[in-house]
Order: sequence, then structure tokens, then C-alpha cells
Amino acid sequence: MPLRRIGLLYQVCCLPKVFVTRTLDKLQTRLKIPTVRKPPPVEVSQQAVIDEVAKDPLQLNGPVFVQTQLCLRGLPLGRDLVRKIMHDHFDAGFTLRFPGHKKERIPRVGLSALGPFHEVSADGHEKLSTQALQMGKLSLPIYAYKDKWTDFLLMLRLIPNSRMAAAIGHLFLDFVDETGCIPLQVMTDKGSEIGWQYAFQCALREALAPGIGPLIYAVYMVLKSVHNTVIEGFWRWLRGKMGLNLKEFITRGKRDRVFDSNVAFHVPLFYWIFVPIIQEQLDEFRAWWNNHRMRLQRDKNMPSGHIPVLAFEHPDHLGGIDCRIHVPKEAVIELCELLTEEVGSRKSHLSWPGVTLEFETMAQAIWEDFGSPAMSVDSAWDIFAQLSDVIENYD
Repeated sequence: MPLRRIGLLYQVCCLPKVFVTRTLDKLQTRLKIPTVRKPPPVEVSQQAVIDEVAKDPLQLNGPVFVQTQLCLRGLPLGRDLVRKIMHDHFDAGFTLRFPGHKKERIPRVGLSALGPFHEVSADGHEKLSTQALQMGKLSLPIYAYKDKWTDFLLMLRLIPNSRMAAAIGHLFLDFVDETGCIPLQVMTDKGSEIGWQYAFQCALREALAPGIGPLIYAVYMVLKSVHNTVIEGFWRWLRGKMGLNLKEFITRGKRDRVFDSNVAFHVPLFYWIFVPIIQEQLDEFRAWWNNHRMRLQRDKNMPSGHIPVLAFEHPDHLGGIDCRIHVPKEAVIELCELLTEEVGSRKSHLSWPGVTLEFETMAQAIWEDFGSPAMSVDSAWDIFAQLSDVIENYD
């Protein structure tokens, strides 16, 4: 760099601050450069803010965002000025953006039903899925059917996949077979897994109760999760009373380094040992739920302060009407054969991954060699470790 240029730079850097400031002020004045301290006329500023906020119909952006956008377009405005204009013309937006404000308020309405099996809600619960457990491919979805009028829990079942239409179709036929009937109406969330369940409910209702018009009593209702409150509200109870403990019990094997998802036989061995134990826990919870007293709600249109099993078995004592539609055993068998022909057998969809007949035979033989120790929540991981050591060297 030439010495003369270095000297000029040195002189500029050494100029008094006042001189530099005055020079910049003169340049801004001569070139008419807008600044925050010298905004354009009020009408221009106001219209600019209104035009910018108009691009945001949901009122998601606050004054700082609007100020920055205008500044990038060569129109610097003070934040206080932008805020004042937005308060004058878009005051509701500040309330919408306030922390904790609900974007969508769901109206609360009273539930009503005629009696048992008028409406049955069904849904899957995935708080023990692959993402929750983080134990490789292990996943333990739960599916439930719950009666609306009685709060009676009709089925609580551990299944390999709660997002597959074929699996839910076979499970629905199990539900019909165990209860011997279908409800007037089934209510579920939206999802591709309800396809066969929807078809079976509609076909059975039309064949067995042709006198009940679908316009009077709907056959099947597909709702958003937030509106399927009968079953969605139940999951909170399951999680609080038992679900968190179950997760702690299951993930103990990961923490103690007993379970390794990279070992091929660990996943089927886990399912072989743990699925019956967890299902037993679910059955116990279902028994507790159906025999505990519900909270008293004096303004409720249906029973409250009652015991679900008593309301289910004696609906007439509480002014209810038994709405179940009885299904012959032959009809269930016929539908099961149809579903098997179309998508595969029940075993292929409701069997746990890797738990083949050969694996079951091997695991059973090894377990019996150990003296058939009782499997429980406390002993499951110890038995898993013992069987794992033998299977690793099994010929």
C-alpha cells in the first residue's frame, strides 16, 4: 500500500468523533437518507405498517418483525412507533401472541348416550413405542375399546402394530367375538388403520340391524383426536397409574445393559418374556378401572359417581338402554376367513416379530431346564439374562 494512502487512512482514523458525526449528518441530510430519528410523514409510516401487517392474516408477527421487514426495504421506523400503529389498527394480534394464549379453543359440550354399546370409542396408545423406549426396534402399542355411557373398558390389548389396517381388523373381530356383539356406533380417530374395522362395523350393522337408519344413529364416526374425548381422556389415567411404571420396568434392561438391540435374538426373547407380563398388568388395570367409582358430576347427562361394571351389567337401574347388537359366531368366522384371504391370517398380523414356533419351542425348553421360574415384573430381566446366556451358545 502506498505511503500516501496509509497517511490518509491514519488521518481519517484520528479525526475527532464530533467531526465524523457531523459529516455523516450532512451526508444523510444531503442525500435524504431516512433514519429512525427522522421517519417519513405519519401517513406514509402508518400505511407502510398496515400494508406489512396485512400480509400476516393470522397475526403471528410482532412489532420487531414488522420493523425489521420495513427497515430491509429502506424504511426505518422506531419500534415504539410501529407498536403504536399496530395497537391502533391491529390490537387483537397482541392478545393472540400473548404467551399461553390458546390458538384454538375447543368448545366444551356435555356427552350423551342412550346406554351400553350405543357408542364405543377405540384408539391406539403409543407411549411405549419405538420412539418412547429407544431400545432398537422394540415397540409395545396398546389398543383399547371403551363404552361411552358406562365408562366400561371393554378391551385393553397389547398388539404388535396399531397403525396397520389388517392388524386392527383382526383385533376388531376379536373384540366382536369376545363381547358377542357390536355397538350402534364406533368412534375413532382419523387414520388408515381403521379401514377394515370401518368396513366390518358397517357390514354387520347393516346386516343385523337393518331397521336402524344410519341418518338417525350413525354407524361409524371419524373424529379428530381432540374430539374423541371418551378414549383420549382415558389414556391419561393409564399413563399416570401404570404407564410410567411400565416404562421404567421395561427400560431397566437398557440401563443395566442386559438388553442389546444389536443382538438378533434379544428382540424376540424380550417379546416372549415380557408381552405376557405386560398384558397381565393391563388386565389388572382394566379390572381396577371397571370396578372403581367414577367421579360424581351432577350436571352430567349420563351416569356419574357410579361403578362402570355395575352400570354395564345393570343399565336399567340407571335409566339406560342396552344397545348391543348381537353377532352370531358364524358371522365372525366368515369375516375372519374373508380378512385372511385378503390380507393374511390373524397370526401373521398379531404375532410379535421374531417369535416363531421354533423360537418359542427353544425358549420354552430352556426356561423349563431352569425349573420354570415364575415370570413377574421383578424377575423378568433376571430370567432374560439367564436365557440369553444359554441361547447365545445354543446349538
